[in-house]
Amino acid sequence: MKKITLSVIFAGLLLITGLPATSQAQLPISFGIKGGVNIANLSLDDIDENDPRTGFTIGAVLDIGIPMFPVGIETGLYYSQQGTTLEFTETFEGVTIETDATTKLDYLTIPVLAKVNFGPPGPFSPHILAGPYAAFVLNAEQESSFMGETETVDIKDDVESLDFGLTLGLGADFNLMVTTISVQGRYSFGLTDVFEDTGSKNRVISLVAGFTF
Repeated sequence: MKKITLSVIFAGLLLITGLPATSQAQLPISFGIKGGVNIANLSLDDIDENDPRTGFTIGAVLDIGIPMFPVGIETGLYYSQQGTTLEFTETFEGVTIETDATTKLDYLTIPVLAKVNFGPPGPFSPHILAGPYAAFVLNAEQESSFMGETETVDIKDDVESLDFGLTLGLGADFNLMVTTISVQGRYSFGLTDVFEDTGSKNRVISLVAGFTF
């Protein structure tokens, strides 16, 4: 599964970046930067009350349009903070003990998204996004707080190195002639387990903005 996923993602990227120079000259290609906020969580089979982890995402963007068609491709490389937070409360002999545990997952994410513009051409262009992503884990930690003490444990060996899923989004581009400002809301849902055979999958809402030129 991982080899097939990587082959599809990288084949798409090579096809995009490896176009002949004559073809590239005919395609409107824009480069830029995007960043924003992640509201991330894990879908867990046995736990329903975990809370999201709020982090940030930032990356380089490649936007490829197709002349005379309202469809293009948006891809890039993003650093993405994800994870979840659990709170445990237990009472022993009248004493209540609270424990917080935050799973911190940091990824290098590569989305390959179809970008469909709608509405008449102009300085304001709304669009929808849809497509797959591949994410490679960079860092994985479990941070626990108990009775005022905080402990951080490296759990990278317990986390699958590759996450694969789908992204859906809605956004708008504002053409300012020299540059284009873009704002987007995205929802990404993992299709593979974060922890092997545990029914744990990434769920991320991203609010991002950036510019291309």
